[in-house]
Amino acid sequence: MRSLSIHSVIYTLLLVLLFGDAFGQQQQAFSKRRQDALRFMQQAEMSMRGGNFNNAYDQYTAAIETDQSYAEAWMKRALLLQRMGRYQESLLDYNRAIDLNPYSEIYYDQRAKLQLLQSDFKGAIVDLDKALELSPYDNTLLETRAIAKLEGNQFEDAISDFNFILELNPKDTLTYLQRAITFTRMDDYEAALEDLSQALQLNPSSELVYDVKGLFHMHFGELEEAMRSFDRAIEINPRFYLAYYNRSVLWKRLGEIEKSKSDLDVAISLNQDFPNAHFNRAIANKMLGNDKEAIDDYNKAVAIKSDFTEALYNRGVTKSMLSDYGSSLSDLDLAIESNRKDPELYNKRGNMKAFFGDYMSAIRDFDMAIKLKSDYAEAVYNRGITRMMAHNQMEGCRDLHRALDMGYIRADEKIRYFCTGIK
Repeated sequence: MRSLSIHSVIYTLLLVLLFGDAFGQQQQAFSKRRQDALRFMQQAEMSMRGGNFNNAYDQYTAAIETDQSYAEAWMKRALLLQRMGRYQESLLDYNRAIDLNPYSEIYYDQRAKLQLLQSDFKGAIVDLDKALELSPYDNTLLETRAIAKLEGNQFEDAISDFNFILELNPKDTLTYLQRAITFTRMDDYEAALEDLSQALQLNPSSELVYDVKGLFHMHFGELEEAMRSFDRAIEINPRFYLAYYNRSVLWKRLGEIEKSKSDLDVAISLNQDFPNAHFNRAIANKMLGNDKEAIDDYNKAVAIKSDFTEALYNRGVTKSMLSDYGSSLSDLDLAIESNRKDPELYNKRGNMKAFFGDYMSAIRDFDMAIKLKSDYAEAVYNRGITRMMAHNQMEGCRDLHRALDMGYIRADEKIRYFCTGIK
């Protein structure tokens, strides 16, 4: 260490001799920029603690403008933007932070978590691979990568990661549960049950173990056993909102919509910021004929998760049932804006436009759906029906014949009724 210190002094002296005072002035300027940026960062942290996100954003931006090379400032603003639901801007900031500091596993891990939120599982796995190159035995990174592989349907790879985690820590209850979920997704009943038994042996009074056990039994159609497991989870911890949520799904599957809604009421009372609970309660309200209550819940789901495509779409459909065409169409526009490559959304918006008589615009949506998915028989059928409604029987019948050739059986009746002699 002493030798390194002496060499640093000699190196600095050589720079001064070679470049005169310019080097020292440059160092001082850099130091001043970083100090000023640090002050803005401290102010931003204070704003964050006070819940003033807009002010925190301004302070992080000031830090970045003061010192463009300050990777941590980019990183902090990325985290804030992610928390605010501004995912695209957040990703750009993560990219810049990693460009400036490509040797931080934390940066790759945080960007991976944002990609998981956006269902970009491949991108998340790439980042987690890089993070694990820097920190190969980090259990948290291994677990996150395994979950990304699970969500991306790379089941065997996920199992490999869970196996490695259990080699490092053979008494990790949570990893047994996660591996059990993976085996359940693979329809491997015996392997999943074995992992659940191991988790119960390690932690027999865990509400989480019983909750996952309930999901396992529900997946394999053992509904009475699933109900007992969810009941036991709630008995152990009456404030465990996930068990109420999962039991509500089971009640819905059993056709008990009122009981499903009742469990969702409890889940939401325990966790107001759970978008899926608001979404499912909206569906329950819709099934019970409570359209206005359903819209309120869709509003809450979207407020928590601004790019919640299904909530936006369903809210739009519900509004259309209340004859609020303009607002319902705006919701579908927002849904498509959040996922421009989803052919189903264009097909659904086309149906809504056709329902309200906007045939030409509907046909353009069906065109886009078919462009994105060339074998989308339902969209071809819908375009055919819409063309006929727009008095273009020839093109409409051609679409119906094409849809039938693609295996869309509903087209057969319409062809026999409307298209005799037209091919």
